[in-house]
Amino acid sequence: MTEPPPALRLQFADDMFLRRHEGATSPAVNQVLWRLDGPFDAARLRDLAEHLAAGALHRRVVRSRVPGARHRWAPAGTLPVLDLQTAAVPEGGIGAWAQAQADVPLDPARGLSWRISAADVAGRPGGRPGAGGPVAGSIVSLTCAHAVADGAALIDAVVRAATHAEPLAVPVPERGRRALLADAADAAAQAAAVARWARDKARATAQAAAREVAPQGAQAQVSGGTVHEPVPPPPPEMGLPAGPGGPGGPAGPGSGAPPATRLMPAVAGRPGGPGAVPGAAPRAPAEPGAVVAPAAPGPADDPAWRVPVLHVELPADQVTQAAAAHGGTPNTWFVAFLARLVHATGRFPGEPVPVALPVSTRGADDPRANSTKIARVTIPADVLAHRDLSWVRAAAKEAYTAVGQTEPGVAPVPLELVQMLPDTLVSRLPQPPVAAALASNLGRPPEGYTQAAGGPVRAVATLSHYQGASSAELRAAGGGLVAFCTTAGRTTTLSVAALDPDRVPDAAALRRLVLAEAEAWKLPAAPW
Repeated sequence: MTEPPPALRLQFADDMFLRRHEGATSPAVNQVLWRLDGPFDAARLRDLAEHLAAGALHRRVVRSRVPGARHRWAPAGTLPVLDLQTAAVPEGGIGAWAQAQADVPLDPARGLSWRISAADVAGRPGGRPGAGGPVAGSIVSLTCAHAVADGAALIDAVVRAATHAEPLAVPVPERGRRALLADAADAAAQAAAVARWARDKARATAQAAAREVAPQGAQAQVSGGTVHEPVPPPPPEMGLPAGPGGPGGPAGPGSGAPPATRLMPAVAGRPGGPGAVPGAAPRAPAEPGAVVAPAAPGPADDPAWRVPVLHVELPADQVTQAAAAHGGTPNTWFVAFLARLVHATGRFPGEPVPVALPVSTRGADDPRANSTKIARVTIPADVLAHRDLSWVRAAAKEAYTAVGQTEPGVAPVPLELVQMLPDTLVSRLPQPPVAAALASNLGRPPEGYTQAAGGPVRAVATLSHYQGASSAELRAAGGGLVAFCTTAGRTTTLSVAALDPDRVPDAAALRRLVLAEAEAWKLPAAPW
């Protein structure tokens, strides 16, 4: 009798993202947008959806039957959602249409984990007969719950589906007595991990007490084993670092390596610092003549308010030239571009800007939903003012190298314990702060990803969203900017979400900031 494959359990990040769909916080959703020069190909999109439904993206949650055991992933067993719209979108309304698709709820617990939608774009002759008028191309959206796929998992699933490669299928979990025994074994393993943490915590406490009372010369003799500190999932992201300077070999699917961010209470720090509640801050241009957005009060918890989002197309060759002129690469240009935007909002005036850089640890045929770590680089104000990309490049390389290295010490709370807690208790834990700036660069993704929706492709954009996030929730999380950069053909598409309701209250403010920064680099920008 052939043994069934081992159950694919939810990792810590999967579990935390899943709970966002079920609790008071806003769900995290990843989105890919393909902008085509011609009408969308309905047959191509149906084929793409059919093959996505055969792969790892199409999964649902099977609840554990034993307290303390992690839930399991299983094939979704549902039909794919494909929304091919007959009404054309006006060319000036592409951004609003894309945001509307990102707002459609998903439910990974029931297998509604992703959806594809498409619409033609009105504008000029040459469109689909009977579509209601001439079109200037089309726009295709793929949204996916972050709980079921981070950026690397999403890219892998799309490439496999678009190229008809062998899908990476989610194993069918055990049933009946086998499932009960498997859950019991997992619960025992989770409890053992918590027990090890408690032992190490007690040992560390005893050693700290011994150091306090030991003579100065004897303190060096008090030592103990290093305990690697587990950490929670990063803020919404879906990218990989582009270009050289990334980390070494990826962790394997069984490594269980946690993301490189630290769980911390969202306490107020220095004004405008990470974890602080955003408020009015003095303005300080990044350089003479720079445009700075006023730090005026934002929306007072207006239920109709939505996170401002902007997609802009830039000539890829000019981006490369602008980066080289300042001693960098398109990747380091992107990091500096976003950090300078943070200064332009009025945050960290005259101070260094911390930037989070997502890094994938996914291996070949890796079934994990989330496998991302976060590298961190803090860029001095003078470096940003002078656009010194050589400094940014060296710092980013060092940050990528440090991703696999863990810090000594015992975690304040073990992740296994957090994952074992019921929703009512987890919802009371302080939420990790949103990064002040998160820069996720996909560079030039594989051709299967770029051409997945058909062609000819004008541009590809990627972005992560907090669905329905209120201004109050983002203030509590600390606010910040999240940006993604994707290059397809001759076009680099920069996508920015402003999670800072007080400094960037609406889409018009975000548009002014991004276009002014593009002008500072002498780059023509075409917003959607």
